[in-house]
Amino acid sequence: MLARLRHADEALGLELEGDSVESLFRRAILDNPRVTNEQLLAISRVTLEQLATRPEDRAQVLKKFPNARQLPVHRFAVALMAGATGVDPQALSETTPDLGLAGSAQMPLLLWAPRDEREQRFTALHDFTDYLRGAGVQGLNEAVWGVESREFSAIIGWLEFGSRGSSWPHCIACESPAAIELSKNVSR
Repeated sequence: MLARLRHADEALGLELEGDSVESLFRRAILDNPRVTNEQLLAISRVTLEQLATRPEDRAQVLKKFPNARQLPVHRFAVALMAGATGVDPQALSETTPDLGLAGSAQMPLLLWAPRDEREQRFTALHDFTDYLRGAGVQGLNEAVWGVESREFSAIIGWLEFGSRGSSWPHCIACESPAAIELSKNVSR
């Protein structure tokens, strides 16, 4: 997994807010005490078909963002996902043009390209954890963001680490005040 991430970094030649694909994966996933060995094994078994965006959603994304696959955030998110899963990066980019975009392909009015590197780094990592949740890797959103829900993990991440957020802690949201408070009120 780490060798693939290093190779992805070499091929990509891009950092977001000082993070390479490997360094972000190490800090958010490998060094995170809440991520289990079982989750890491499950990540390594995820297939392209499990990650693929529905064809009608791909069409909506490309209608709104014809250059989606060239965006730095998409390229970074693809490198992160492909490096961790072993899925072919070109095939992944083709089947998930929305990877790295914020919002939802199912609601094009609420779909946007993150503007700065901090937003891009957050979005790439959230898409990584949430697409894997959708592919059956349970508990990864909760391990990283403090709550498993797609929507609440995105909100917490955005508030804590998005455009106005603070620096990334060692374990992204393990002790996030927003995550702790929200998790008290949200059923998992």
